Amino acid sequence: MNLVRFFIIPVAVFLFVSCASIQDSNINLRLDKSNCFQDYYYEYEEDQIPPPLHTITIPANLEQNFSKKSINIANAMGILELMERYLQSMEELYANPGIEQRIRHLELYQKLFQRIGFAELEISSESAELECEEYRADQISKYLKAKEDNTNTKLTVASIVVGALGAVGTTIFFDNGKTPEYIALSAGILGATFGVMILVNKKKVTFEHERNHLQEIWEGPATSKYFPASVWYYLNYVYPEKEEQVSKREEIIEKWISLGLFEDLKPKDREEMIEKFFGNGGVYYSDELEERAGMYDQIVSQINLMMQDLKTLSGELEILQESKFSKFGKN
Repeated sequence: MNLVRFFIIPVAVFLFVSCASIQDSNINLRLDKSNCFQDYYYEYEEDQIPPPLHTITIPANLEQNFSKKSINIANAMGILELMERYLQSMEELYANPGIEQRIRHLELYQKLFQRIGFAELEISSESAELECEEYRADQISKYLKAKEDNTNTKLTVASIVVGALGAVGTTIFFDNGKTPEYIALSAGILGATFGVMILVNKKKVTFEHERNHLQEIWEGPATSKYFPASVWYYLNYVYPEKEEQVSKREEIIEKWISLGLFEDLKPKDREEMIEKFFGNGGVYYSDELEERAGMYDQIVSQINLMMQDLKTLSGELEILQESKFSKFGKN
């Protein structure tokens, strides 16, 4: 029996140390602050958001010269009136191709591209902030997973060692009464314990996010503190001619739900999960942070589509300028 105890005690000590390290899974990382976020909140009233495109009358000259997407992105930027003035100056220049008319027209053309350039900076700034927060969640998720993998490796090795020691012990003490049985039982229990520990080895961390873009996407307030008015208009606009009457914001939510993050949960657990993801933060596991990073990635993807629409608008303006004013020269 002394030999059996000599075998069990060191393994038990190792088990205790291993269990202690696994239970202490609330990793203390300095995550209270994030350098991703801007230092200000957007403050605008609901009437400062452009009205939906289908609720306003679009001048015929705009519809004739620009695509629907270009007109909509121009409406999001609040430059429809400027574009109309640009087209009117074009007609005036044709009627009276004087130097003053030409200068006025070129000034309007330049002003349009200045507004487009500002919109691109605004969108890029918003995307950069979102991508930074996505990266923060993703990096911490990878850190936690690495800690989990490290612990799992040690537990796997320990399980193999215990199994080997058990096999050797039963062989050595084969003729020593019930000693082999004790050794086999102890090795089996320890091996099973290590296996369970591998299954429950989940590292966690307190992850705070007071400035939470996901919250506004989920709740859909009339105005946004985190998205500029042009971006908020773009995310919430619904094309009436589409078969499915959903906005880009609603499409994002549908993709979040399709991830299955809030499915198969008890009502109370689902409520707590929603509060954590769309509130100020809480205790996250690695897989939850990975999901959170993916949710940010989907917002970024939709916002970046604005850049494509702006590129289309810029291209249409350039084609229009070149095709209708080539006879006046480029200077």
